[in-house]
Amino acid sequence: MAFHFTLEAVLRFRQSLEDRELLRLQTLLARRTALLHEQQQIRQAALNLQEETKLALQQQPTPAVEIHFAMARLYALEQRQRLIQEQLHEIESAITEQRSLFQQQRRNREVLETLRDAQLRDYRLMQQRREQARLDEMHLLRRKQQLAVSQANAQ
Repeated sequence: MAFHFTLEAVLRFRQSLEDRELLRLQTLLARRTALLHEQQQIRQAALNLQEETKLALQQQPTPAVEIHFAMARLYALEQRQRLIQEQLHEIESAITEQRSLFQQQRRNREVLETLRDAQLRDYRLMQQRREQARLDEMHLLRRKQQLAVSQANAQ
């Protein structure tokens, strides 16, 4: 008789819950990475804009409209930077919470796997004992048969 873990369906369900929580965590981590990348791009764009404006002011007289436009663009970049920073704070707390949920699901699955492994060890031990008992019985039968043959030959 092959080993059968009675809670196999529950274990598969727990594994699917863990996989779902892991996928959610990975999604949040990917979102954080995208926000960090966008934040870096905005920083670089702001630096480039400041440098361009500085060079334009040094090289020739610049109309006030162009200066005002550059300042408006810089302000828009700063606003986007603040918004991204807020989103990063929110996503960090979501990541912390999701990581906790994922770890809880992992622990739930590991408990069942530990139980399954213990039952499998017990099953294998019982199989070995049965096999050993069968071998011992066969040995005793052969020995009894050999004794009977040797006694019959002796008579």
